[in-house]
Amino acid sequence: MFRLFWIFILRRVLGQGLLATRTMRIAGAFVIVIGFAGFNVLSYTVMRQYLGGTDLFGPVLAIANVSVGFWVLIAYTLIRVLFLKADELLKLSFNLPATNKERTLAFALFEASVVAVMTVFVFGAFSISTVLLEGPTFIPKIVVSIWLPVASVYLLLSLAYYLLERALLLMRLGRLRGLVVPIILATGLSLLFPYTNEQTAVIAQSFIEGREYSSPLLMYATLEKNFGLWLAMLIFAAAAMAIVAGIVAAAPRAWVPLRRFIIMLPSRIATWRLGAYTLVLFRSFETLVAVIFVFAFSLFAWLQHMTIPPYVLALITFQGVYAYVNSEPLRRMSALDVSAWKNYLSIIGSQVILWVAVAIPVVAASLVQGIEISACLPVAGFCLSNILISTLIGIAFPPEKGNPFTVLVGAILAIIIILTIALGLNVFNLEPVMSAVVYSVLNILVVTYSILGMQRMERIRRHEMAS
Repeated sequence: MFRLFWIFILRRVLGQGLLATRTMRIAGAFVIVIGFAGFNVLSYTVMRQYLGGTDLFGPVLAIANVSVGFWVLIAYTLIRVLFLKADELLKLSFNLPATNKERTLAFALFEASVVAVMTVFVFGAFSISTVLLEGPTFIPKIVVSIWLPVASVYLLLSLAYYLLERALLLMRLGRLRGLVVPIILATGLSLLFPYTNEQTAVIAQSFIEGREYSSPLLMYATLEKNFGLWLAMLIFAAAAMAIVAGIVAAAPRAWVPLRRFIIMLPSRIATWRLGAYTLVLFRSFETLVAVIFVFAFSLFAWLQHMTIPPYVLALITFQGVYAYVNSEPLRRMSALDVSAWKNYLSIIGSQVILWVAVAIPVVAASLVQGIEISACLPVAGFCLSNILISTLIGIAFPPEKGNPFTVLVGAILAIIIILTIALGLNVFNLEPVMSAVVYSVLNILVVTYSILGMQRMERIRRHEMAS
């Protein structure tokens, strides 16, 4: 039964949006593999230049070990928030004779695979480069310093999440987990970031002074050093089985739907098209999560006296991947002669209104901290470009039924393309004015392809309605 449900989930995940075609799946996988290969080449070049022939790999591995928790928490936060959105995808499984525990475990398995892929992108290039530079003898050190801690941290985070969900159900707050979970995750990131920086500084100071750094975070590395890899692997296997048993026991037996909309604006503004799109955006679950993270990290920067431009506002723009799908009911209710570009302007305009509403207090707090207004202006251009790109991702890779897979693939492809273009401009060392012209042309292309994509989707919808 569990295997049948797992196959069902994969087919639904891999069979939506533009990923429904075999050509698009192959092309997307090819671009991702090429991007990862390029990342490996860049990592190897940098590490050979700065670490080759030195004895710095030991402390660097220790630093990577203590930072594992922070990076895994970032990946888990992203995936956890996306899977909170996947309630509609989960409903598709209700026609199968599966218990809620089997359903939960199937999604947990898929979630674990996605987190693993993201972690490979973070630590994979570093691991491969280290082995190439130091030889196969470093493979056990990398296993115990990076990959065993990665798996352990993920399992502990999963157990903590299901225990939290159980607690929310007992308090009759299960429908509000979309509000509670992001707040807790944002708080965890805010607390873990300074601790990771502090431990990194301690490791560097210990290496300079010739002292040995010791910490419970290096448990597997210490076991491997003192007793060998076999004991570290044995303890990891025992701990993993115990945590997985805890996850199975903690998984809720009943499914509670997520509260998807929060009333934030009066309904009377829906008399205008832009007002209706703005109302949908402000009330959506994704907006609430993005605003929580923006204000949480702004408060963290204030308390830590971090005088950096408010690039945290970019988090608001990434929820644009759901703007096109969430506004689908509006387009279905509208007259058929409404042009795609008018709907597109409404989608973009509503996101700009949201961004301005959140940016005003965040930028004001940055100015009070002493950040110059000139340093905040580039943030506006960066965020506007992100709005256009995230909207295109939502059109080209529509996250139907809250499908988190299409969102990730579209985002990864966009990041690879943008980084490639940025690297090319950096290689050619163009003037800032020329770079601005290039980015402006690219944004125009993004808008053009977005409108063309909306027109194509509208033609498909009208054809389906006529049939």
